[in-house]
Amino acid sequence: MSRPRFGLALGGGGARGFAHIGVLQRLDELGIRPDYITGSSMGALVASVYIKMGSAAATWTELEAMIRSDAFRKLGMHLINVKARGGESFWHQVSSAIQDRIVINLAHSKPGLVRAERVEDAIKFVITEDKWFDSGTELGIVSTDLYSGEDVYFTEGPLLPAVMASIAIPGFLPPVYHEGKTLVDGGVSQQVPIRMAREMGADFVLAVDVGQDIAPITDMDNAMAIMSQSENIRSCHYRDMLNREADVLLLPEMPGVHWSAYDQSDTFVDLGLAAFDERRVTFEQAWYQRRHPVWARIKSLFE
Repeated sequence: MSRPRFGLALGGGGARGFAHIGVLQRLDELGIRPDYITGSSMGALVASVYIKMGSAAATWTELEAMIRSDAFRKLGMHLINVKARGGESFWHQVSSAIQDRIVINLAHSKPGLVRAERVEDAIKFVITEDKWFDSGTELGIVSTDLYSGEDVYFTEGPLLPAVMASIAIPGFLPPVYHEGKTLVDGGVSQQVPIRMAREMGADFVLAVDVGQDIAPITDMDNAMAIMSQSENIRSCHYRDMLNREADVLLLPEMPGVHWSAYDQSDTFVDLGLAAFDERRVTFEQAWYQRRHPVWARIKSLFE
C-alpha cells in the first residue's frame, strides 16, 4: 500500500491568518512536511512564503518584515480597524469598512479602495520568485472567477498574480485580470481550500479555518445591514459545509479580533499554536490511522 499523501489547507481571514504560522510551527516540531499545501486569501500568502522559506520560523520573520514595510503601510490596513466590529465575520467587517470609507458614487467608479500598484508593491516584498515546490511540498492557490463563480486553481506559472488574485477582497482590493479572467478573493468560493487539496492528490487533509461564526448585529434597521448579514449567514453555512470535507479541522478562537489587526501578529501565532495543541491528540490519532489502518484497527480492538 502506498504512503498516504498529507494535505494542509489554510483559509483566509486577513491578519488572523498569522495563526497558520503557529500550526506550521507545530508540524515542523513533529517533523511533518505536507505533501500539498493549499491557501486561500491570507492562507495563500502564508503558504507561498512557507514554500519559499522552508520553515514556520522563517515564514514568520519574512511576513513580519512585510507588515512593517512602508509598502504595506501604504495599503491603509491600520485605518480600518474599527473596534466595535471585532466579533463580526470577516465579510461583514469588509462590507462595513467599505461603507465607512467610500460614498456610493465612488463605489460605482472604482473597482476597489486600494490601487492595484500598492497591493503589488506590498506583496512583492515577500513574493520574489516563482516557487511552487520545495522539500517535497507542492503549493496550490485558489481564487474565484468573478463572472462564472468557478474556482480557479493555480499550481504553476507566475506566482505573484496568483497570490494577488487570491487576496483580492471584493470591494476593498481590485480584481486581478489574468489570462482573460477577472479574479477575486479565493475565500468567495473556498474559504478553506480543502477541496483543492483533495483534487491535488491529498489523502488526508488538516484544515485551518481562521474565519468567524455568525455574530448578532444590533443595528438591523437599514437595507445595507440586512443584506450584509444575510450574505454573512449564507457564506458561513457554505463554509461550514465545505469544512466537513477535512479529516481534522482546526478553529483558532479569536473573539473580538478585527481582521485588519496586523499589529497583533504575535497573538495570532499563539492562537494557532493553542488551536493545534487542543486537537493534537485527535490529529495524531487520525493521521496514524490513515497511515497504518490495519494496526490502528488492531489497537482499537485491544483498547
